[in-house]
Amino acid sequence: MDTDVTISGMHDLVDWNRLADIFIHAHFATRLPADLQKAFTNSYACCFAFHIHNGCDGALLGAARAISDGVYYAVVLDVVVATEHQGHGVGRALMTALLEKLPLEKIYLTAPPDKQDFYKKLGFYKHNNTMARYAHPEAAFEQGVLSKREPWSLARLSRNFTGSKPSNNQMFE
Repeated sequence: MDTDVTISGMHDLVDWNRLADIFIHAHFATRLPADLQKAFTNSYACCFAFHIHNGCDGALLGAARAISDGVYYAVVLDVVVATEHQGHGVGRALMTALLEKLPLEKIYLTAPPDKQDFYKKLGFYKHNNTMARYAHPEAAFEQGVLSKREPWSLARLSRNFTGSKPSNNQMFE
């Protein structure tokens, strides 16, 4: 890692205004500091990256969080690193620490196309049977995050699920 970083799960160390700024400058999303605090506090696991300065934790460099049932499933969310620290191992350190805290059967995440190679290096693969519902899907369609076309066939997909047979009335529109 090119940057002296420490990873912590401690919410009380986080400057939520700084985290909101990181989200904005990384072109991730606009988030209110109070909403970020609530989202991270209510998550199953969180990791925060801090710059080490003179042996003390300093500026917040990034964050990652996951929600989980604690047994089978987890979803990684809001992995964000300050733009000036991207490409220096901060994201990998965050993800490594976060993944150590999660159940291992199935871990999901969403990633923009330009970040998918990063997640592939961490053992993630494209998932062929995931759907999403957005409160405001128009922007997601424009960005290519959501698609109206179905990339899989029902017959092929149903063969991949043990004991799953498509019924005559099953349809994806």
